[in-house]
Amino acid sequence: MKHLTFNVCAIAGLGFSGLAVLLLVANLLSGNQFVDVIVPTAVVSLVIGGAFSVRARLLSSRGDRPKKR
Repeated sequence: MKHLTFNVCAIAGLGFSGLAVLLLVANLLSGNQFVDVIVPTAVVSLVIGGAFSVRARLLSSRGDRPKKR
């Protein structure tokens, strides 16, 4: 498996969490028409985003963050 950097993990976590929010807004706008599909997908997206965020936090605390210029 490829080594994931802090930036990759942080952006992936943000992306998956944002996707979950977009799915929930789409569910709201559709009047809960696709609730059986959208809500479980949003939950899975939040779990994946949370896992990437935790990984980014661990990399940050370990000192693998990019150096400031």
